[in-house]
Amino acid sequence: MITFEGAAKRHPDGTVAVEGLDLDVPAGRITVLVGPSGCGKTTILRMVNRMVEPTGGRVLLDGADVAGLKPAGLRRGIGYVIQQAGLFPHRRVIDNVATVPYLLGHDRKQARARAAELLELVGLAPETARRYPYQLSGGQQQRVGVARALAADPPVLLMDEPFSAVDPLVRTGLQEELLRLQSELHKTVLFVTHDIEEAVRLGDHVVVLRDHGRIAQLADPHTLLTAPADDGVAAFLGRDRGLRGLGLRPASAVGLLPAGTVLGGWRLLLDADGRPDAWEQDGDRRPAPRFAPAADSLRAALDAAVLSPSGAAVAVGADGRATGLATRAAVLAALGPGTQTPDTGGTGGTGGTGGEDDGGR
Repeated sequence: MITFEGAAKRHPDGTVAVEGLDLDVPAGRITVLVGPSGCGKTTILRMVNRMVEPTGGRVLLDGADVAGLKPAGLRRGIGYVIQQAGLFPHRRVIDNVATVPYLLGHDRKQARARAAELLELVGLAPETARRYPYQLSGGQQQRVGVARALAADPPVLLMDEPFSAVDPLVRTGLQEELLRLQSELHKTVLFVTHDIEEAVRLGDHVVVLRDHGRIAQLADPHTLLTAPADDGVAAFLGRDRGLRGLGLRPASAVGLLPAGTVLGGWRLLLDADGRPDAWEQDGDRRPAPRFAPAADSLRAALDAAVLSPSGAAVAVGADGRATGLATRAAVLAALGPGTQTPDTGGTGGTGGTGGEDDGGR
């Protein structure tokens, strides 16, 4: 666990970056710091690995004051991921990932074997290991950055807007990858972003900050979106916070019509294996947007229904076969008060921590 006890940072010119922060970052969960530019998010993050030294209060790592630990040793035991990955341009990818194992005294063969395992873990092809950073896409570089941060198997990961420099499609893929990794590794992650949508997707807990690192609200994503602490938090969340909340509810709650139902003259065409092919009306064929009730959120289901010419999304199983149709009305009906949010044991994003009393989503 990371604990901030009255942690503060005042610069020599008198500027206050962080003013007396009290915060517990629970072990094995993703805690996201979010807020406007200049509110102290990155300063708070860097206090943990002593890249920024507090001028007041303490930062504790598993009960030990980090001020009493040697910076080099402290940083080797903490994963750190930043924008643009921060890779060494003159080193091949495999040696970038193996940097910390080399520093820890592992031999070259052992360090490279560990690096190869991590590259596979973050979804990179084996041939990537032989390339240089300039030969990779932005998204691939960020995956290498995550792999390097995991190289020493650190219990703590610090992530400073790691996905903000890539395009939206790649960013979504990286977010999904982080959630997948966290479901397997259960690291203590402190994540900084200015994007509230990213915060509620990834965080088990979200800390909304005001100027000087003051906490405006600390809550799980569901509570944050449905019960903002004040008008200032509500304004920061945006007018579409209700739509963001759709991403926290499971699509499994949607009532389905049989796949053979004709809607407004449109009927669903299936291939020989029962997988959706297209919507058809009087010879006019249109794409059939789909969603997976077992894996997707209500937001994904509603998006597919809105894009569908029939007004219904095609529900598919793990094998890709159509299992039914979800109309827009059915998706909205699933938002009723009886709808539960899923509990994935703290894997971030669509997960939660239990019932309404303890802020489960």
